[in-house]
Amino acid sequence: MVTLRPHHGLCIRHFAGKGYSPAFVKRMAEVIEELRRNPGQPIFLRSGADVLCAACPHRREEGCASGQKPVDYDATCLKLCGLKEGAVLSWEAYAKRVEEAVIAPGRLEEVCKGCQWIALCR
Repeated sequence: MVTLRPHHGLCIRHFAGKGYSPAFVKRMAEVIEELRRNPGQPIFLRSGADVLCAACPHRREEGCASGQKPVDYDATCLKLCGLKEGAVLSWEAYAKRVEEAVIAPGRLEEVCKGCQWIALCR
């Protein structure tokens, strides 16, 4: 099972090989490849440090140096997708929910307001 911050479903969808550090970019690419190889594997949605945060220079124990911002991203993403923290579903099912509830209806800005990477996702 892969632990994933809810908003990272959007980051994975829009990943363009850029990130906070070379180690973070490498980890992101590894996780994306793992999810593509096995889309049916379960993911655990958690608002806190996940498999991507492990390589992020902004990680602070179980949280983030960015403070409340990523927590708010997670909460909004969960709400729009009709899920609750702690939900377990396949990567494939989660990616579909993110696409249908956030991307297709043009609600990316609601989740990612203030994100430094938003221009890459537009």
